[in-house]
Amino acid sequence: MSRPLCVLLLVFTLLLGSAALWAPSAAAGPKMVFDSTEVVFRNVKEGVPQIANFTFTNQGDLNLIIDKVSPSCGCTVAKFQKITLPGEKGVITLELDTTGITGAFRKTAVVASNDSSQPFATLVMVGETKSRIELEGREGRRIEVIGCLGEKISAKVILGDPEGKPLMIAAVENPMKDYLDASLKALPGGRKYELTLTAKAEEPVEFAGPVFLVVPGSSKVSLFAVVEVRGPFTAQPHDLFFGALIKGVKPLSRSVLVKRACAPQLKITKLDYNRDYFEIKEDWTEAGEQLMLDITPKVENLPKGPFNETLSIQASNKIYKIRLKGVVR
Repeated sequence: MSRPLCVLLLVFTLLLGSAALWAPSAAAGPKMVFDSTEVVFRNVKEGVPQIANFTFTNQGDLNLIIDKVSPSCGCTVAKFQKITLPGEKGVITLELDTTGITGAFRKTAVVASNDSSQPFATLVMVGETKSRIELEGREGRRIEVIGCLGEKISAKVILGDPEGKPLMIAAVENPMKDYLDASLKALPGGRKYELTLTAKAEEPVEFAGPVFLVVPGSSKVSLFAVVEVRGPFTAQPHDLFFGALIKGVKPLSRSVLVKRACAPQLKITKLDYNRDYFEIKEDWTEAGEQLMLDITPKVENLPKGPFNETLSIQASNKIYKIRLKGVVR
């Protein structure tokens, strides 16, 4: 081998050694590694608190700092140690209050830390609650109260213990008492109750919400009431949004569906709206039963800025009002 070539190889080897000597080591920092990020609860009774422990290891070479743990709902409380040293284990404890949680559930909490490779980690709790009170002959705890305006609109359910044990219900708490009556009657034998829900309405209305059963020595049991007081007909949606309209650009139309409810036949007696601002085409998809109203704004006639107009639909001596909203640019 020639002398110049040997010298060149020697210099190259020295440069490689120098580069290796000065090459930066792997970036230092904390690293949060969880044993598992999901806990499954089984045989959960509603109202009984559930505890989930999520263990992790700081596999980095700097202190791991947990800045915050943010549960997805107020039913969960988080506890944790803020600092975990390198190589040590830590735990985040989530306590879930199952009061009011019916059936299958999935609750989460987001962990924010100084682990740059994973600054946010999501912890998950899943399961299904079983109530201490069942609705006889029904699955779940949903009670529908549906009927026509002018009639008595009510629903009755029989309540009992899932295992047939003696049952004691002290009272019913009804947050919807302005719109819904709830009465409870103990049945002979001390094992069952009859709950009656009755809608109170002078106009067609739809609403839903919880009703709570007070059980002595235990947490409340929630039921879910769905109420629909029907008029002669229904119209959906109640609010029609056209978004931003631009003069000179053809707007998209929006639709309102009118359906017969309690009237013997759907017969529209009047449509009242600003004909200078809107064009409405009627499409009877089913005679006497269902009508589709196709509504198109006359953008060139509408003033610039936001608009809030009304479409009144009259049938069977009842008037439904639909709000027509948008903005002209």
